[in-house]
Amino acid sequence: MKIIKTDVGILCQYFYPEHVSSATLPTELAIGLKERGLSVEVICGYPNEYQSESKQKVRKKENIDGVIVNRVKYTTFNNKSKVGRMLNFFSFFFSVTTKFFYLKKFSSLIVYSNPPILPLIPYAFNKLFGTRFIFVAFDIWPDNGLKLNGIKENGIIHKLMDFINKRVYGNASDVILLGNEMKEYVIENEIAPNKNNLRVIPNWFSNESAVQNKKVMNEEFKEIKKEYSFIVLYSGNMGSFQDMETILKGILNFKNHQDVFFIFSGHGNKMNDVKEFLTKNAISNSKVFGFLTGQDYIDALTVSDLCLVSLEKGIEGLGVPSKTYGYLAAGKPVLSIMSSRTDIARDLEQFDCGVNVIQGDITGFEKAINKYYTDPLLQKTASVNARKLYEAKYTKDISVGKYHEMITGKNPNSEKMWRTDYVQR
Repeated sequence: MKIIKTDVGILCQYFYPEHVSSATLPTELAIGLKERGLSVEVICGYPNEYQSESKQKVRKKENIDGVIVNRVKYTTFNNKSKVGRMLNFFSFFFSVTTKFFYLKKFSSLIVYSNPPILPLIPYAFNKLFGTRFIFVAFDIWPDNGLKLNGIKENGIIHKLMDFINKRVYGNASDVILLGNEMKEYVIENEIAPNKNNLRVIPNWFSNESAVQNKKVMNEEFKEIKKEYSFIVLYSGNMGSFQDMETILKGILNFKNHQDVFFIFSGHGNKMNDVKEFLTKNAISNSKVFGFLTGQDYIDALTVSDLCLVSLEKGIEGLGVPSKTYGYLAAGKPVLSIMSSRTDIARDLEQFDCGVNVIQGDITGFEKAINKYYTDPLLQKTASVNARKLYEAKYTKDISVGKYHEMITGKNPNSEKMWRTDYVQR
């Protein structure tokens, strides 16, 4: 009797109801592929770290909008500790291996780069059974660990990741990278032995419908909007990959400005540095919020007039700050701090919806803020253009559609679908 296989299996550590982007994106991809006619099942970790405050009890197996979700339990040591994080990685990896025979039912496996050892499982299935697998690289290991001095060069982890990369990048039917700078990086650094299996598919913003409603519910944000005519928002991670120094030095000339207010929202190892800087310099027209989710985050977006995104120098190519897509979906001009070779910098110039400055360019940062603060008409035009950019390149429908066409083989080499490079000027 012929076995009917499930079209797609998705392997990821985080999934609904966890609320970080690394959970939301696989969730929406799974449902999106199901809506397009594919049978989809998920093997993921049992929610813990990023679960909502309600801490509702979650079943180990359930059906979510037609997608079968299988959750495995693993250790939950402190992820901020290097040892704890590594133990969690390996614990999750071994928990997924208990599903070994279950995984044989899939025609294709999609695996994410978190945790970085997880792709070894679909690689093994590819070798044993010829199972097709697609590798989604949210970041580039071990290079990001080396950049952050989180691992030792030529140490055990470095050598392990090189071992994994050679097999995963070389044997995956498709390697998904989030931006053209990531594609250039893996080619230039000889991480990917096969250029032909590299695809650029950006992430997307997960709450588009909410940003269309301009009503603000949060009372504190209402008061800020009443008092200040121009609000600048930084949201998301304030970690080792983000250039917070340029931003903080840049806002000194706006210290206690009567019309300009700075909102910082997120988490990360630089968050306390931001708080200390604002306090030390008595910058009263600013506030650091925690990690905002749901309506509170939408309200922060709604009241803002300009949004910030940054990368430390030399980090470009190791990942793409997906927070930008939420800014664009809300129709907000963007001030980016990163290399001009990134997709974000090129997009802002091409669509005239923001400004990019190089790390350390304090004068350029100040000029960019004043550019929109002093010209409401220019700000309005840039806002319209930001939304046009989002609709042209970064909607969920566009990116999920690319995954679907890649999996099904419908026009996989379509020039319109895959051409995401830029003309050099």
